[in-house]
Amino acid sequence: MKIAIGQIRVVSANCIENYESIKIEVEKAIHNAVNLIIFPEMVLPGYLNGDTWEQTSFLKECEYFHFEITKLSHKINIMFGSVGIDWNKKNEDGRVRKYNAVFIASKGKLLENSKTGLPFWIKSLLPNYREFDDSRHFYDLRKLSQEMDCKPIDLYEPAILNIDHKEFHIGLSICEDGWSHDYTFHPIEEFSKRYKHDFFVNLSSSPFTLGKKEKREKLFSSISSNVKVPIFYVNCVGVQNVGKTIYGFDGSSTYYSSNNEIVCIGEFFKSSLAIGQFNSNNKKFILENKINKNENILVKDMQISLEYIIEKCLQEWNINRVVIGASGGIDSALSAVLFSRVLGSENVYLLNMPSKFNSSLTKNAAFKLAENLNCPFASVGITNSIEHTKTQLNEIAFLRSTSVLDISTLVFENIQARDRGGRILSALSASLKGVFSCNANKSELTVGYSTLYGDQAGFLSPIADLWKKDVYELSKFYNNEIYKSEIIPIETIQVVPSAELNENQNVLENKGDPIQYTYHDYLFRSWVEHWDRKTPEDCLKAYLDGTLDSMIGCEEGLSKNLFPTVQSFIIDLERWWLNYKGMGAFKRVQAPPIIAITRRAFGFDHREHIGRSHFSECYMSLKKSLEV
Repeated sequence: MKIAIGQIRVVSANCIENYESIKIEVEKAIHNAVNLIIFPEMVLPGYLNGDTWEQTSFLKECEYFHFEITKLSHKINIMFGSVGIDWNKKNEDGRVRKYNAVFIASKGKLLENSKTGLPFWIKSLLPNYREFDDSRHFYDLRKLSQEMDCKPIDLYEPAILNIDHKEFHIGLSICEDGWSHDYTFHPIEEFSKRYKHDFFVNLSSSPFTLGKKEKREKLFSSISSNVKVPIFYVNCVGVQNVGKTIYGFDGSSTYYSSNNEIVCIGEFFKSSLAIGQFNSNNKKFILENKINKNENILVKDMQISLEYIIEKCLQEWNINRVVIGASGGIDSALSAVLFSRVLGSENVYLLNMPSKFNSSLTKNAAFKLAENLNCPFASVGITNSIEHTKTQLNEIAFLRSTSVLDISTLVFENIQARDRGGRILSALSASLKGVFSCNANKSELTVGYSTLYGDQAGFLSPIADLWKKDVYELSKFYNNEIYKSEIIPIETIQVVPSAELNENQNVLENKGDPIQYTYHDYLFRSWVEHWDRKTPEDCLKAYLDGTLDSMIGCEEGLSKNLFPTVQSFIIDLERWWLNYKGMGAFKRVQAPPIIAITRRAFGFDHREHIGRSHFSECYMSLKKSLEV
């Protein structure tokens, strides 16, 4: 059988555009005498569509294009993922019954699963963790089997295709069906026990995260080897979002043979059409065209994924110009590089906005960055405007109140940040018919080390899922491997990280941020990203028994060097935990959309409530015993 893998870019809730992409690939496949073309999960409607699934008109449009796809199937078999609708039944929310499903168009019609009587095959497992919310909209095979008083396997059968007078029995699974290790039902394994298959397909719409590809390869290789049936894993590319959090889909479609052979059949973050011959006797899939395999270097994956996601976001949102507040620091420098590579340097405007607290070193570094990137550059001082704001505040007198304003150091710092973001950058970007970026990193976002409506403002947070150490690593990678020159000035990389908002943050005196990134990156990560998310109770116990550094992953001995006494450790721990759970959460829900590339990104992936911070009873008891 000659098979094509249609790894295409999927656009959320846009059947028309997705259908046109499908049609183009089908026509190519027909030209190459392909017998079967396979497309990813939800390739027609998109996957992360929010509550668009509640619109009847959208569902009917999906059905319209299902039949348009069948019209393309007279010379080829077309397998694609979409929403299956049963207008005669309801979901548990009272809305029309919807399934995440596999459709097969053949000879001008849709094949039917005789076990369900429906013209599609139903996804067995629906994820409801991280960004996934499938059970909000879809019914799965397990629920349907309960409703029909049978087992899930009783509602499944392989799809049978006749190719050149030979029957091929194809196993059908969708994304999560392959990630079943934490479920009680294991679809591919169970289907294989009852039926003989020539191969399985796993149609996926699987968002990218760093390191996921290696985990995926290990998982599907193991399943294929165990059931002794090869698997075609078919993923999409593109960008989809859940409002607050933006995900890239990396493709990386792969053929897993039953003897542990792995064949790359889809490029990394690129649309591609892989064509090859599947031999049912030896279970080999031989590609006819070259598909480039990704090298799996984490920092390179970081670079490729961020550039791709930014590019597709800007295309979909029709954004052509970006303004960046270039401070001379590492975060704004990396943002400038990312947007320049996507939009072209002529469309990325760098603006330095110094006050009396900004050093000549960082001002010169900002200028040098613009020169290296060849970006439009200007400098606008804010000293007069912030002093004017301070004067205005001091002159305010409320009627019916004797309250006296306290313009503290912190308030004055926030005035500076808001003058830059809320006043100058927003006005400048609007005047240029563009937008401005938020340059916050994940470390800052975790503990709210940023100013609402100031440096936390912007249309997008491109590096807000990167810890500070990642920002440095990626910046050096651009210099050393991509540009092979000092595009990000060395002084930007070497200078102590600092907001430069008061005299105590003078970088020329090596005074900077209160966050010790070599330690706090790892501590904060243990609160946010660890599977067993750590709390102050865990951290204090580990500090006392000497295992904290290994638990969070920082350099051995670092925590004791920074905090030689338990009192100093507790002061630091409580300061940042209270910020993380308190004001940090309040700020995060108002932050711009975040590009997700790690296992736990802020936004919809890290669901939280705004409330008062507190410590567990166990922690307070332990702390009290230490005081005694």
